[in-house]
Amino acid sequence: MITHQDLASLSLFEDLTDDELDWLIANSTEQLLATGDYFIHEGEPADRFYVVLEGELQVIRTHNGRETVMGTTPRGIMGGELAILNGIPSSVTARAILPSRLMVLGLAAFRQMFAAAPPLGTRVLQTAAERMQNFAAFQKQQEKLAALGKLSAGLAHELNNPASAAQRAASSLRTALPVLQSRALRLCKLGMGAEQIDRLAAYQETLVARLGSLAPLSTIERSDREDTLGDWLAERDVPGAYDVAAALVELGVTAEELDGMIADLPLGAVAEALAWLAESAAADGLLREIELSSRRIAELVAAVKAYSYMDQGPVQEVDINRDLENTLTVLGHKLKKGVTVEREYAPALPRILGRGGELNQVWTNIIVNAIEAMGYKGTIRLTTRAEHDFVMVEIADDGPGIAPEILTRIFEPFFTTKGVGKGTGLGLDISYRIIKQHNGSIEVQSRPGHTRFIVRLPVGKSKA
Repeated sequence: MITHQDLASLSLFEDLTDDELDWLIANSTEQLLATGDYFIHEGEPADRFYVVLEGELQVIRTHNGRETVMGTTPRGIMGGELAILNGIPSSVTARAILPSRLMVLGLAAFRQMFAAAPPLGTRVLQTAAERMQNFAAFQKQQEKLAALGKLSAGLAHELNNPASAAQRAASSLRTALPVLQSRALRLCKLGMGAEQIDRLAAYQETLVARLGSLAPLSTIERSDREDTLGDWLAERDVPGAYDVAAALVELGVTAEELDGMIADLPLGAVAEALAWLAESAAADGLLREIELSSRRIAELVAAVKAYSYMDQGPVQEVDINRDLENTLTVLGHKLKKGVTVEREYAPALPRILGRGGELNQVWTNIIVNAIEAMGYKGTIRLTTRAEHDFVMVEIADDGPGIAPEILTRIFEPFFTTKGVGKGTGLGLDISYRIIKQHNGSIEVQSRPGHTRFIVRLPVGKSKA
């Protein structure tokens, strides 16, 4: 049973009169928890306010599927007020880490408490305000870290593909070069003169140079040409004739071309010369693969550097069209699953002054939400245009839309339609605040099959 002495010994109940203490005792219940017992689970209706009279409770919140300890409520500390005041389900789990004894007020008694015991009500509101600020700061930091982690994982995947391709090509080239060098030396020993070797080398350079202009072959055309050229090579005793033919067909080589090339070569050098052509073409292909892979890596690094506005001042001249493209590059791993992007960028779009990295966070939040709402399959349309002294950015998707009863709340902090632990409800709140800091506006229009986020930013100097 809760007594005056239980409450009077706690600073939380200082300045309360005997009548106020009597009211609290009469309108509360005592609850005993053994170590490990749960008082409330995350996601359950928030209908109880408690004060720890003895023992200690641990407060846990799920974030990105993992439980995070937010702190504890030892003797004399209250809990449960935030969810009740905000009218939302409990955002935390509370369980005893010591044998505990609680004073618990139900929802009706909690509401009456502000009139029945004003000093306690004032402390509850002060504590709630402090906790809300601390919780919001923590959640925003977690949101940023989670977004950074997702982007890092996606970029690692994007970088891994060209890096692995370059590594494989370099390894194959290490094996191919000694073979190619040995074959070139053998050509010299087989009676080929300097003029013949120069002509063969020039022909090889011609084949490589024209590679980019060759028309693609159908599967049947390629197979027929490989068979024809393979038969021609086999008649001239070229080792691995059909493998060599496949490499030469890739370069657009025909038997008629080779007839002219080998016409005056020593008989014993024909097979070696043709093999050298095929192997040198393969080596060039490996070099091109390394070049393309390295270029892709450089493009990704450049996009990330531009996306983050690395090594730039806090306020920059921002090119919205370029930043939208950089954002798409950074999110490439999500788009590849089945999302089509359509663009309608205004040419010569005016630049704005602002915090480019923060604005990129806005584009990222909206685009990622669209991708997830569509189930990673659908169309996203990006539109930009100049509107008097503003730049307008529209991000639209053909997903299921946002229900009308939810539409008015999507910019509220901590509001989310995702399951427990899958969303913090801060992505759009952060986006809203960033746009407001840039003296801009953000609105959303939605119906089934069409959702539009419309952002307007002033062309003039920002206060960001």
